[in-house]
Order: sequence, then structure tokens, then C-alpha cells
Amino acid sequence: MRWGIYYLRMNPSDIYGLNIILFAAAIGFLAWNDQILLLPFAALLPFLWAEAPTRIQAGLAALVYYLAAARGLPHGTQVFFGADAPPYFGYALWAGASLLLALPWFALWSRELTPRAVAWRMPLALALTALPPIGIFGWAHPLTAAGALFPGWSWGGLAALCVLMYWSCIMRGIGRPLLAAAFVAAYALAFMHAEKPAAWRGIDTEYGGTVLSGQQPLANYIMRAYDTNTGLIERTAKLPARSIALYPESLAGPWTPTTADLWRPAADRLIAKGSTVMLGAEVFHPSGKYDNVIISVGSDAGIKYRQRMPVPISMWRPYSNQGAVAHWFDSGVFELHGQRVAALICYEQLLVWPALVSLAHNPQVIVAPSNAWWSRDTSIPDIQRTALRAWARLFDVPLVTAFNI
Repeated sequence: MRWGIYYLRMNPSDIYGLNIILFAAAIGFLAWNDQILLLPFAALLPFLWAEAPTRIQAGLAALVYYLAAARGLPHGTQVFFGADAPPYFGYALWAGASLLLALPWFALWSRELTPRAVAWRMPLALALTALPPIGIFGWAHPLTAAGALFPGWSWGGLAALCVLMYWSCIMRGIGRPLLAAAFVAAYALAFMHAEKPAAWRGIDTEYGGTVLSGQQPLANYIMRAYDTNTGLIERTAKLPARSIALYPESLAGPWTPTTADLWRPAADRLIAKGSTVMLGAEVFHPSGKYDNVIISVGSDAGIKYRQRMPVPISMWRPYSNQGAVAHWFDSGVFELHGQRVAALICYEQLLVWPALVSLAHNPQVIVAPSNAWWSRDTSIPDIQRTALRAWARLFDVPLVTAFNI
């Protein structure tokens, strides 16, 4: 009751600003889930930014949008680190990353957002939140909505979305209903697009926690990896001839000569059948750091991909002599059986720049393994799948996923 009275006593500008903030939280929640047809709501973030009456309200609108989109992070972080995590660590990471992403929108807002000002301020905010260093945490990016609105349009779809978002920021009067009609027309395309089926086999698993972290001794991790590899080898024996199977991220554990020997009989059988298995594994350096990789076993064998952006803090620790190496400047595309394959491992699936860099090389298939055991009770795996489907639809590239829960 008191909040209602306070709301009624607010001046119209403050009421409008509060509504903008509440609406931003709503679209952050609605757009980022397992329903790709709700993803276009993410494209409304620039509109809300431009509509905010003050800089503080514009920054708060962006902040609550990112908080709502990343709502599964606190719980997932606590599960991953377990007792090793300080109290409220997950909430601090959630709030800190969201604040970082909201900062460009806060800094680039202006009381006089003329068409000329919007023409450089909005694209700059989009770029800053998509590219490193801020783009390292650049999840829930509005540009991802292009795949839902303009399937098959490739780079033209990104350009079309940017134009629509620009118009949403500058249109007034009769222009707004026309703009809304353009959004609805683009939205209708999502219903008419038939997704292209992938030729490969993505195999989901339920092995639970397999990632190397501070919560388990290395010896225990290696023993668990041995058991997991044994189970994967049994599954591999059932694969049909001339097939390419993708298993989830990190399941093979540390890839050592012992691991390779364990897989050798299975590799010989795969070669005889003309088949290939793609495994997630870790290759350790003498320094103690490691590469999070995709390894091919069977035909066309070898290390095919090294992850460009491991999960910050839990995997990528530039401040430490341990953790995963970030191969930022790799293309993310490799050759397998004469096909150009783009890879996005787990956390990369939430970001913009790894996807766009790989798609610029015109891959023929996207492979997306993930180890989502730590986030299985959150919205994060669904958001990963939605983002992947959006990029695959935008560029009309077959998508193969493999999730471990």
C-alpha cells in the first residue's frame, strides 16, 4: 500500500523511468530462455535505453536486463565451486558482470539523443558489450535476436536488426506504429523458417560433474575420467559406419598418452568403419595450465580445436599459473573430412564475438559441446541452446549440440 502511494506521488518523469526499468527486467527474463520465438524481445534494450529520462535510469534499465537474463548464475556458481566458494560469491559475480555490461549503456546515454548521436552511441554500446574486454562477459546480447527475426539473412540480418534498433531509438509519433509493424513482419519470418537438420550425431550424456576445479583432488578427477572414458568407449562401439559423433565438453578429462592408449582399440574400430568421434578433453602444459580442446578419434584424428574463451574465474585465470588458456585470436574453424567446422564450447555459446568470428569463415557445420552439469537446475543450458539456434538460423548452418548434465 505504501509503495502504491509513493508511486502515485512520483512525478511523471520518474514514473516513466521506473516503468522503463521494470520493462527492461521483464524483457531480460522473457527473451532468455528455451523459446527462440521470445528472443526478439532482447532487441528492445536499445529502445528502452533511448527512452530513459535520465542517465541513471538508462543504466539501471540495462543493469536489470542483464541481471534478469543471467538469473541462473548465482546458483550455478555455488554448485560448481561447492564449499570452496565464499558466501555470496555467486551473487557478487552475477552483480559484477551485469554492472560491467551495463556500464557502456550508462556512459553513452545522453539527454540529447538526436538521430546523429544515436547513430554512433548505440552501435558503440553494442560493440563494447560484444567485444573483449567487456565482451568476455557479453551474454544476453541484443544482436543474438537477429537469428530469430531474420533467419537465413546472414550478415544482412545483423544489419537489418541494427537498422530496426536504430529506428526504435529515434522514431516518434506515427513512425512508432510503422516501426512496430516492421518488427511484427520480421517476427513472422521466424515462424516460416524451417531449420536445416544436421548430418552429424550429437550425443547428450548424464555423467554429472566432470570439470577439473578446486573442489576435488586431481587424483580423484583422473580416476573419474577413466570411468567416464570407459563408458564412452562402450557407447562408441554402437555407432554406425561412416558416422561422426560429438560428445560433450571435457568428458575425456586429461588427454595423456595413457588416455590415448585406452582409446586405441576403439580408434582402430572407428577407422575400419570410416567413423569419427569428437571428444572434449584437456591438454595440460608443463606450466600447469591447460587447453580445453576437441579431439578427433578414429578417422582424421588429432586435436581439432582449442577453446578461445573458457569460463572466467572458474577456468580462465589470467592472474594464476593454473587454469585454462584462452586462444582469443584463433578462428574457431577447422577441417574434418573435407568440411569446414566451427566450434563453440560451452561458455562461448553465450557470447557474440566467438560466434561471429567463426561464422565469418563460412563453416559448413557448427559443433557445440557443453558440460552443463553445474547449471542443470538453472536457465543457463536453455539459454545456451537458444543462442546457438539463433546463430545457426541466421547463417543457415547445420548445428550439432552435445550436453552433459
